[in-house]
Amino acid sequence: MKIALKYSYNGSKFSGLQTQSNKQAVEDAINEALNHVGIYEPILSGSRTDSGVHSSNQISTVHCGDFWDLDRLKEQINRHLSPYISLKDIYIVDEDFHPRFSAVAREYRYIIYHGKKSPFLSDFVYFYPNLNLQRLNLALSYFIGIQDFKPFYKVGSGEKSTIREIYKAYAYQIYKTPLSLKRRSLNPNLTIIKFKANGFLRAQIRLMVANALKAANSDMELAKFDKLYKSQKPLTKIPAPPNGLYLKKIFFR
Repeated sequence: MKIALKYSYNGSKFSGLQTQSNKQAVEDAINEALNHVGIYEPILSGSRTDSGVHSSNQISTVHCGDFWDLDRLKEQINRHLSPYISLKDIYIVDEDFHPRFSAVAREYRYIIYHGKKSPFLSDFVYFYPNLNLQRLNLALSYFIGIQDFKPFYKVGSGEKSTIREIYKAYAYQIYKTPLSLKRRSLNPNLTIIKFKANGFLRAQIRLMVANALKAANSDMELAKFDKLYKSQKPLTKIPAPPNGLYLKKIFFR
């Protein structure tokens, strides 16, 4: 039978999702755990993430014997998984289901922390000074729609097309103190940027975040971003760090 695995992982401990020759990828760790329970077919996954990028709901598929009780199988796989990966659910899928090609949309979050730098948070957020939310959202609004995102992806990725449709791109802020989630702080503690699209190019989200943050620095930078964007040029070619990026959800037809 064909099963889907839903899992989360701490991407800072891996060299990306897709299996690699150095065997340090998320898929390599999962394949190794599956081998321990007698499943030797390599998994197929729904949304590739780069080194340092996290996921709260990645989806992969694999075939296993019909004799398995899925609750028992989940327990056995988790016993052999890296402590930086957690298998959340297993369920049966149709044979024609493909975790990548059956997906109709993907949703990501980028987390920016405005507090003091901490070694305990450094793998999970991007430390950045407080910012202008209005300018940030104006910059993010440029990305919405069906567009050619050639200026916003890592060259050499081998993509057949650089056209994607972005359904949502906006930011919101959280005003909570670090010591108590019940107390509201005077300044935002976090800025969360949300993206939802039919698909993303390699490093596209990190490049969009970097450009939007730079545009949010001042009215002058926002105007410069506007001018460059209309001529298909980025404000910066340096992507935002991977540690603030999370795959939130994959949507299937």
